[in-house]
Amino acid sequence: MTHVLATPTGDDRADDVLDAIRTWNEKVPQQDRQTKYCKMASAPLVFYRGTNHLFWAKFADDQRLSCFGSPETRTWLQGDLHAYNFGAYHNNKDEIVYDLNDFDEAIIADYQYDLWRMAVSLVLIARQNGDLSARQQGKVIDAFVESYLYTLKAYRNKKRADKIYFTQKNTAGKLHDFLKSVEKTYNYKGMLKRWAPKKKNGKRRLKKKGKLSKVSPEERDMILEAMVSYRKRLNDSLAKDKDYFKVKAVAHRLQAGTGSLGTPRYYVLIEGTKSGTHDDRILDVKLQSRPTAYTYLGKQAQNEYDAQFEHEAHRHAEAYRALTRHTDRHLGWMILDDGSYSVRERSPYKEAFPGEALDTRTSFSKLAEQWAEILATDHTRANKALPEQIYQRTNKRYPAFRDLVREVAFEYAREVEADWRSFVAALEIDLDACGKQAFTLPSYKNLLPR
Repeated sequence: MTHVLATPTGDDRADDVLDAIRTWNEKVPQQDRQTKYCKMASAPLVFYRGTNHLFWAKFADDQRLSCFGSPETRTWLQGDLHAYNFGAYHNNKDEIVYDLNDFDEAIIADYQYDLWRMAVSLVLIARQNGDLSARQQGKVIDAFVESYLYTLKAYRNKKRADKIYFTQKNTAGKLHDFLKSVEKTYNYKGMLKRWAPKKKNGKRRLKKKGKLSKVSPEERDMILEAMVSYRKRLNDSLAKDKDYFKVKAVAHRLQAGTGSLGTPRYYVLIEGTKSGTHDDRILDVKLQSRPTAYTYLGKQAQNEYDAQFEHEAHRHAEAYRALTRHTDRHLGWMILDDGSYSVRERSPYKEAFPGEALDTRTSFSKLAEQWAEILATDHTRANKALPEQIYQRTNKRYPAFRDLVREVAFEYAREVEADWRSFVAALEIDLDACGKQAFTLPSYKNLLPR
């Protein structure tokens, strides 16, 4: 059954929202659009993750930004920030880190966009869990905002943001326990068994079913050719090792993500450090397009953007390097027939913290503080002048700054919930008809020690 949006109903706001969703997704292949709509219909939080364009359409020229922002408070943003765009993965020192983990929507703009979007997701998680009152939700947002400002204050006082990153050693509470469990639960052996199991002849091949499918001979040849220039561009000693990048298999990666679902993507299995199968590596090769914010930030911002980046995968790599420390050694790009593709290693430790585990205000606030510390560190890493610039605009005005983030978070969370209800009502299916496509947030509570 094809899942489409019903015709407008006469409710002006609902009609505008449905038209915007329909237009934004019109180029997504039908089957992927069907799956994406089923995911978005499952909960307001997932709807929020699938409609970043609605956020930017509303807030791109919001006059409230000028209260605490200016051209001097721009930095690299994640651009689609919510709690599930932080996660565990490994860095180039083979340490398991917790940081921003998705840079497809990254763009240079005012720092407040990331704060506002993240704060909205905190409200939606709390409401989905159903354990916190509105007052307690506000306290969580306050903890997030105050930690962000406190962290910036530390960097203003000469603490080095470019030296800080987050592991088990400097995280606490449930986040520390989560990272400890990720290290214990996941490894390369398990990842390869899932995505590239050994065949009877002892060789590994990408598993061509479920979330992977076959590529055509032409596609394989195209990627093999592009691998040569990709390797030469790498900013790492790995680039010299031709055998390391020997391609063993290529497959389409299917049904990944929510907002980016339907974006062309490949997994490429390569040799790794030694001849054998235990140390094979998987490259995640993904088509990059302009970040959502580009459409809404105005002509001047678009002109600056166009002059700054060679192509979209170049922008992705620049953002990744600016916002993180000890960046993936495989980070780069390749140019294929339909555009520029980012390349990064598929980490065996790639995992998001389970938001459903935040069932008390104390635990939620503690993690919100750590999310804010990470975000402030990354923002400062990308713009070292940011702490001073924000201090000049927020000094002795912390309550007003905190109240503004609260205002935006609750205001937009209410809109998301209303838009989600309109979206579900307009889908020409019952939710039950989604069947196996119906999306519920995966439970990772088994990763948290009892």
